[in-house]
Amino acid sequence: MNNLTASEIIDRLGGTAEVARICQIKSPSVSEWRSKGIPPARRQFLELLKPEAFGATAAAVVRTFSDKRLSKRELRAKLGLNNDTQLATMLQLRVELVEAWAEEDQVPSIPQVLRLLGIEEPPPSLRP
Repeated sequence: MNNLTASEIIDRLGGTAEVARICQIKSPSVSEWRSKGIPPARRQFLELLKPEAFGATAAAVVRTFSDKRLSKRELRAKLGLNNDTQLATMLQLRVELVEAWAEEDQVPSIPQVLRLLGIEEPPPSLRP
C-alpha cells in the first residue's frame, strides 16, 4: 500500500471530525494523530472499514476476508482488540451476544461483521 502520512489518511477519510465520529472519540484525539500517527488498532479498524482511503481497492480487501472467514479470536487480533467487550462496542452489539460466539468458530455473517470487513450483505431477494 502507499506510504501515506496520518494527515493524508485522515483527510481521505473525510477530515478530523469525520474520523472522530467513525471512531466514536473526540476530535482533539484525532488531531493529535496527525503529528503522532494513527494508533495501530485504530488504523487497522479504519483500513478495514475504508480501504480506499489507504490506497487499497475494496475488492482486494473483500477477497482477503472472503477467502478465509475469520474466527472471533482472529478478528479481535486483526483489529488490535483485547476482549469481547471491545469487539462488541466496535460492532455495536450486546456484549453477551459476542461472548456467546466460540473463540475458534467463524464469526457469524451478521450485517455488523460484514460491514466491518467491507463485505456488502446481499439484498433479501438474493439470500439463500
